[in-house]
Amino acid sequence: MQSNEELLKALLRSDKAVERVSKIPIQHLKQMTHRELQITRTAYERLMAGIELGSRVRESGPISDKLTCSREAIEFCRSHFRKLIEEAMQEHFYSITLNTKKRVINTHLVTVGTLDASLVHPREVFRPAIRDAAGSVLIAHNHPSGDPTPSKEDFDVTDKLKASGEVVGIPVIDHLVMARDGVISIAEYRYSR
Repeated sequence: MQSNEELLKALLRSDKAVERVSKIPIQHLKQMTHRELQITRTAYERLMAGIELGSRVRESGPISDKLTCSREAIEFCRSHFRKLIEEAMQEHFYSITLNTKKRVINTHLVTVGTLDASLVHPREVFRPAIRDAAGSVLIAHNHPSGDPTPSKEDFDVTDKLKASGEVVGIPVIDHLVMARDGVISIAEYRYSR
């Protein structure tokens, strides 16, 4: 999955423009003029076309962006993180911020770990959730081994982040482990044991 900077570079075709635009929170870009962004009119038109195309793709997508149960969360992650699930050689830990109606606001890469571990701190998970004014958060990470079975560390991280979410008022609704052999909801996994 490409970073925001890489996508901006493809759209704007100027390192200076990317440097200026990448400092602005992405959700504010659509409301700004080319003068406010300090980029050329041509770069601005490319940026607005990219934003509009992204909006149209999101609106027309078959996968629901409303995650009210584990099944919907699993399908969202299968679709959204397909390339990561199939190709990643390291663990990637994501937070998916949701509004009060459980609709996806944004996905945030929290950390990239090693072959079989990912170090996660609550501060890194909840910083984007607070910025997004999220009502809740879904967390997800991949297992490059291909086996989605949660490890003891996965359960420990889930418990730690759930406790932190209660403190900041942004509940963690589930933790999904994604791998080539499937996607497992830790909430459902615990319930079925």
